[in-house]
Amino acid sequence: MGSRSMNGSIQNQKELIETVRYIVSETIKMAQKIVGKSFPINSLTVFAHSQPEFEILCEILAKIGKPYNYNNGPRVELYEPIEVGVNRITHLRIRKPDSERPQVGCNDFETNYETFKNEYLSQHSENLILVKRQGYEMIEFRDKKFNVLAYVVSN
Repeated sequence: MGSRSMNGSIQNQKELIETVRYIVSETIKMAQKIVGKSFPINSLTVFAHSQPEFEILCEILAKIGKPYNYNNGPRVELYEPIEVGVNRITHLRIRKPDSERPQVGCNDFETNYETFKNEYLSQHSENLILVKRQGYEMIEFRDKKFNVLAYVVSN
């Protein structure tokens, strides 16, 4: 992540957009490694790693999008989508600091959940983890060689 400050935190909008591009690139590589293909991405989360970084990122977020919802941090619909290859990021969330989330960030892959679950989950159980939540479930892509996470979510 070339231009990040020495302490590794994101300091400005340019670095935030570079981080978004990095997360897309890495999650695509991870999906290719695990299941042999990639999927469209339009929603992404950047993980803050300290309270000061979270506050800076929330200030930036307020300038580049309109509030959409809140879940572990604010999510906006971007005024100008971020184009990354064939992907068009329209929604961006900043996740509040969480010691269980040391990664750079994550995204949701857009694909049919049931088809994906039936086709890939049992074949790749070391890298695809079923997570059940109240009212929905999701499949987490995880590989220790990558510092990002990705999900396919039901509903």
